[in-house]
Amino acid sequence: MTADRTFATICRLADDLEARGFAKLPPERQLAERLNTSRSSVRRALERLEGEGRIRRVRGRSGGAFLRMVESTPDATMEDDAVDGATRLVERPLETVVGLPQMLRAQGFESGTRVISASFEHPSEVERAYFDITASDLVAAVLRLRFADGDTLSLESFRVPAARFSGLLESRLSGSMYELLAEKYGVRPTHAHEHIHVTTASPRTAASLGIAVGAPLLKVVRFAEDQNGRPFERSIDLFRADRTVLSVTAHQVGWDPSHM
Repeated sequence: MTADRTFATICRLADDLEARGFAKLPPERQLAERLNTSRSSVRRALERLEGEGRIRRVRGRSGGAFLRMVESTPDATMEDDAVDGATRLVERPLETVVGLPQMLRAQGFESGTRVISASFEHPSEVERAYFDITASDLVAAVLRLRFADGDTLSLESFRVPAARFSGLLESRLSGSMYELLAEKYGVRPTHAHEHIHVTTASPRTAASLGIAVGAPLLKVVRFAEDQNGRPFERSIDLFRADRTVLSVTAHQVGWDPSHM
């Protein structure tokens, strides 16, 4: 990422956090990781923001980059209530099957990923039936934290049958999983069945996303099929409700005026 893109992205993040009443930007190390750039680029961007009077940087353990437009003390948390309509939301379309990085790029966000864990696990009963595997088979399970413009967006549990995708966990897992499966295995998602629930953040999920325990989440359970109609993925995504809006394009089928 270029220095100008880094600066523009952190500016958008600052605007978003200010709109929601948050007082502080994430630490330099976290920003660099989330934006897939160097700490020196982040540091230069913060210096520019400080020069423009947007932030106030404080050294020390309780220091950091504080947003000047938000009135708060340096030890303020990032658990304030979201301000409805005051922040730019990520639009999650329901009628297309697309990877999150591609979706974010199309909306002008910088995407970022942190891999929390990658392991082989025994399949659940649902996965055994969906993938047509046995209890002795394994699934490749990847747990990742996803970012949009450097702020947490979702927690993603991605699961596929291990025997079909040999070597998957040895690959680079910080990009689009759909692009990786297409390039390495020739598997492309064409259909997905999704179940969407409203839930709340558990202590572990809240800690990962940096939100309050009990904060609202959109839970998306996805079952995906490849170009041959063969099931290959079961995933669970937990999207922050304060950063996400669901969208769908509806089409009229068999309109009957008697139903009006």
